[in-house]
Amino acid sequence: MITADLDRELAMSVTALIAGGSLPASASRVPIAGTWRPGADGNPASYATAVTFEIGQLGPVAPVLLAAELAERLRAVPWIKAASPSGDGYLTVTVTPQAQAASAAWMVKAGLTCAGSAILDGATASVRPWPDLAAAASWQQAWQEQADAMIGRLAQAAGASARVLSEGERGSSGEPSIGSTRPPVLAAVQYFGPDSVRYRLARMMPGDAARLSRIARPGVRTADPLYPVQHAHAAAASTLRWAAELHLDTADPGEGAGDPGERAGALLSSPAERAMLGLLSFLPVRVAAAARRARPDELPRYLEQVSAAWLACQQAAPALPFGGRAAATDAHVVSARLLLAGAVAAALAAGLALAGISAQVRE
Repeated sequence: MITADLDRELAMSVTALIAGGSLPASASRVPIAGTWRPGADGNPASYATAVTFEIGQLGPVAPVLLAAELAERLRAVPWIKAASPSGDGYLTVTVTPQAQAASAAWMVKAGLTCAGSAILDGATASVRPWPDLAAAASWQQAWQEQADAMIGRLAQAAGASARVLSEGERGSSGEPSIGSTRPPVLAAVQYFGPDSVRYRLARMMPGDAARLSRIARPGVRTADPLYPVQHAHAAAASTLRWAAELHLDTADPGEGAGDPGERAGALLSSPAERAMLGLLSFLPVRVAAAARRARPDELPRYLEQVSAAWLACQQAAPALPFGGRAAATDAHVVSARLLLAGAVAAALAAGLALAGISAQVRE
């Protein structure tokens, strides 16, 4: 995964500066993994980190000078196209399209594990069973139990050492039993379905659970936020299925040309495709950040960004021959676009699984 590769290269550069006496040994203890964010320049191939400020506090190098030294070293990496300091000391790196396409190829092969990383290595987490939402005594309890179960899985995916709790160890929110009173979430589960309710809870920000009692009840006409995500996954998966039925070449377009995805990097050239590649590369970082911040709602909102970006790709660069004027006619372009469809399907399926939801496919 591209962000993990950037972590490794940055850590090696920091180690080299320590060995050369430019940085104190304590700089090696500053966490680097998971600090990358999209670059401020809007380029989907740009990644920025503020770890230089934390290291700079240890002295004797100011963040902007440290960023310049690190950038000089990183520019020697073949798949890094550019590296430079930005702002008051941020480090911004631009990778090659080939590197991002190789990352997408890795996601296809990784499948449901493509959201994983070692960012939270050394941390611990409790993985609780998914709650029975229909039995929750209140929307707040349903939200809390869903959040607890989800945070544990996010942390586990990000490399934390996990203790899997049994049903009896799950615990409760401490709310009193409702006795024979009809559970308030039950009607919503029966009307919208358990996956829809679970997703609504998963994407709800802390403190907003009570709002669901007003908008997630039978008869209230509101858009289902799960639908576009499920639809995008189904569309990506059906693209691959249609390709197989049409006997289109789904082989890696980079085969025979070096690393996986090397040729795809040049072929996935439209703005929509480049934006999609950049967004996909942040999946493990988003998972780890949601776990670290105890904000599981950040992952569903990221999945919604991926879904919207995939819709733009379908319109601008369809892989199948019946996609209109923008459809690919070159077999290598078809393969590259199918690789991207596979990465989208893997990312969405992995993200939904971390929310306790199975991705749907069209028959």
